[in-house]
Amino acid sequence: MNGLLQGLKVLDLSSVLAGPLTGSFLAECGADVLKVEAPGGDVTRTWRAQGEATDQTSAYFSSANTGKRIATCDLKSERGRAWLRDQLADTDVLLQNMKWRDLERMGLLPHELRTSFPSLVHIRLVGHDMDPSRLAYDVVIQAETGFMSMNGHPDKPPARMPVALMDVLASHHMRAAVLGGLYQREKTGLGWYAEVSLLGSGLTALANQGTNALINGKTPQRQGSSHPNIAPYGDLLECADGQLVLAVGSDAQFEGLCRTLGMEELLSEEAFHTNAERVVHRAPLMDALNEASKAWAWKDLHRALHEARVPAGAVLDVMEALRQPGVEARYVVEEEGLKRLKTSAIHVGGFQAGTETA
Repeated sequence: MNGLLQGLKVLDLSSVLAGPLTGSFLAECGADVLKVEAPGGDVTRTWRAQGEATDQTSAYFSSANTGKRIATCDLKSERGRAWLRDQLADTDVLLQNMKWRDLERMGLLPHELRTSFPSLVHIRLVGHDMDPSRLAYDVVIQAETGFMSMNGHPDKPPARMPVALMDVLASHHMRAAVLGGLYQREKTGLGWYAEVSLLGSGLTALANQGTNALINGKTPQRQGSSHPNIAPYGDLLECADGQLVLAVGSDAQFEGLCRTLGMEELLSEEAFHTNAERVVHRAPLMDALNEASKAWAWKDLHRALHEARVPAGAVLDVMEALRQPGVEARYVVEEEGLKRLKTSAIHVGGFQAGTETA
């Protein structure tokens, strides 16, 4: 993706995570991204984990703001507003997540910018599109879109997901809005104004769970990592020295699982003949499978399941995941001595003279 958006100028007035991640994505694609912070700085500069060094930029801020030029400006002052107008004169994309009253004070109302800068692609993040006056942070949206109610185990309270997933999802919607706006401008010469909401990003991400509820009229319940529609899927196999998670999506894969574990007798039990039956009888099924898996080292069973074409994954911690072969070279960047994850998993392949390159 590097160089794809070379020559594009982006003004990033956003703060916290969703908007800044969008700006970093555009920077990774080659755009010139200028992040503007209020005199007090982006609040995430102060969000440090316990024990994190205080003599360098916070990891949270770095996760969404490398690859950008940084400027500090009071956009509510007369001088700041004049500077902003100068910047907008040759800006292609504007990113912001400001309150409406601040847009009025800064001269950033969408219809006014449309008149003054008709080719501008203007993307705004809001929290609750049905109630714009509310303050919205990721965990609030996790709670109010149903994610927390589904996350965790039945005998435990609802749990926040450990990543600010609503922000990450909203960032992907913002990226799509930017690229759609640039395509619109390419066709017509005119940019557009688009809003992305945290609430909408969470609701549309309910996907199969939301549709399950709409069609079946039943509220999804907490059931740990188990999948409500597939078994064994999301269920853990306990090995002698670790765990594997299963993603068995077909009868053929289930047969391969049973034969690998030496549990062919399960294939003749009516309770496990079909996926629908396995969903109903998940508990006794997993009890039987775990009795067999406890004799295996997880790496040996992982290899055997792979050879049998049975989808399964090792349950790694975050550092183990980041240390997997090839991960750092493909998904980690370093700036000013600090490493961070890239914001994009897209790798563009080229085709020249019948030869594929990537």
